[in-house]
Amino acid sequence: MNVNSNLRNLLLILFIGIPLYLNAQQNRFIGGLLLNINGIEFKGRDEAQYWNSNNTGKEIGGTLGFSAGLFVKREFTKKIYSTFEFRYINKGSIYGFTNQYSMRSFETLFLNYIELPVLIGYKIKPYKRFFYFESGIAYAKLISSNMHASDMTNRITPNTEAFKKADFSWIGSLRFPLVIKWQKNFLFGLRVSHSILSIHKYYKLYNFDYGIELNYMFN
Repeated sequence: MNVNSNLRNLLLILFIGIPLYLNAQQNRFIGGLLLNINGIEFKGRDEAQYWNSNNTGKEIGGTLGFSAGLFVKREFTKKIYSTFEFRYINKGSIYGFTNQYSMRSFETLFLNYIELPVLIGYKIKPYKRFFYFESGIAYAKLISSNMHASDMTNRITPNTEAFKKADFSWIGSLRFPLVIKWQKNFLFGLRVSHSILSIHKYYKLYNFDYGIELNYMFN
């Protein structure tokens, strides 16, 4: 089965179908596009064990990832709504250490998911602009993983095969317009996500993602 081909077909159907469906539903539904730039890292008691962290000058921390996709918002009242998202998202972490040549080396692991968040939102308008507070849960399906190691590294890199295929996470976000006259179409956001269950079969590891978001709404 060609996963990439099927994914492209699904995205094409969503990009064409969602605007048509929303146009038919008029004010009951609002849809749009989203783009995130995220800080991504692992949390959990077994971080050092996973990275086999025995080197001097070791450092386990976050790196950059991105996320993009579609969303549909359903308004229940003037203030309360729900949002369903379909997104491609990078998760993972980075490990930096001093190698055998006394130089800094890095190993970066990217876990690539298709994620389906379901959020409940509350809208307020304290000053001329709307603020959207959202919280919810997400199911993510691991579709690929990539380990990038420095050329000077002479050690066994961690195994990437034992990560679970599913990630269940909590999400919280705040969105608002940077420019009031564009608030019907463009929103800027801050977003954080943390795995509810361990993402690894043997180690206690959790995805932790945080970053900024840009939304475009089909109004």
